[in-house]
Amino acid sequence: MDCGRDRMRMDRLSVLPDDLILKILSFVGLKDAIRTSVLSSRWRFIWTSVPHLSFSSDDFSTMDKFSDSVTHVLSRRNNQLPLSSFSLCFRGKDDGGVAQTIMNRVFSLNVQQLNVTCLFGDFTSCVFDNYTGFPLSLSWYQNHKHIRVSIGSGYVYIIPTPTRPFSSLTTLNLYTVTLYDGFLSMCPNLKNLNLNRCNMLGSGVFKLFRICHPGLSNLTFTSRNFTGLVVHVVTPQLKYLSISELFSKIQISAPELVSLRFKGRCPRMFVTSDFPALEEAHLAIYFISSLAAPRIITLLQKFHNVKVLSLSMDIIELLNSSVELISRQPSPFANLKSLKILPFWGSKSKKVIMSVEVKNYLLNSSPNATLTEVLSE
Repeated sequence: MDCGRDRMRMDRLSVLPDDLILKILSFVGLKDAIRTSVLSSRWRFIWTSVPHLSFSSDDFSTMDKFSDSVTHVLSRRNNQLPLSSFSLCFRGKDDGGVAQTIMNRVFSLNVQQLNVTCLFGDFTSCVFDNYTGFPLSLSWYQNHKHIRVSIGSGYVYIIPTPTRPFSSLTTLNLYTVTLYDGFLSMCPNLKNLNLNRCNMLGSGVFKLFRICHPGLSNLTFTSRNFTGLVVHVVTPQLKYLSISELFSKIQISAPELVSLRFKGRCPRMFVTSDFPALEEAHLAIYFISSLAAPRIITLLQKFHNVKVLSLSMDIIELLNSSVELISRQPSPFANLKSLKILPFWGSKSKKVIMSVEVKNYLLNSSPNATLTEVLSE
């Protein structure tokens, strides 16, 4: 009786159009999708057109079996239909270069969105510039629009091929990847860039990170805690910028910027152009030396059009001790609607009372702006 019910259910599914069946199979997992091939001749090859593929080495006892499975699926896939997304997760130890073999094949696919996660304990597949690393050739990415590469241990090198730019790439997310200076010039249509704990090599300087792109609109940058890191951001079309961790110097040229978020220790230098379009500024700057007062005040003066402003309690404390400096400056925030005070780093109990002079400096030009103290970030 149960077999009869299952057959009736399957008959109902069989009358659905292929695109709806493929959408259903995308949610049940690849193994179960492949198992449907034995149901009837109607189902035999449907799984080969599934638009979303996902593989993880956790599902296999050895890397060789993982590789065989990926190769088997890709060799039988219906390449007449587009592959919307492909996710690949490596975990463990790879001594035989299996990951390289798999990625050589995967990166040649015409896939819209590519996600690669590597959680290897040791990378031994390539030695480049005295660093042990796993090389990814740019030529593999020609047709992808969205790429996400995450590395849990070791280095991955993005190796440039100057004669073949990525004209299709619009979104790039990289985690613990080592790039080369000039890499972004290979991505003329890139709009969204997320660099998390990445490095850049080039020009003989390891701690200089240059992000220069004429069309980039959204940038998130988190460093690897290098105290001597120098970051240059030159992006004339950038709208949203989020930057955090430890830096020696930050230089920003982004005249179209709408939102700026910074979190971390106070850099020794914070050099920026004006921000005529800036509407939101979030400065969670901590551990500020009294010597930093002139550059912090200079930075605030460039936020004259900001509507929503968030400042750490550390900045308020600095301004309290710099009344003489701010008394020489007019209140810069003529369009301010909301001022939020963020807590001290790691201390919810420590409080600072904002002096009258500081309050006037921040709010005099916008007396109707709301003042809020945020209890936790």
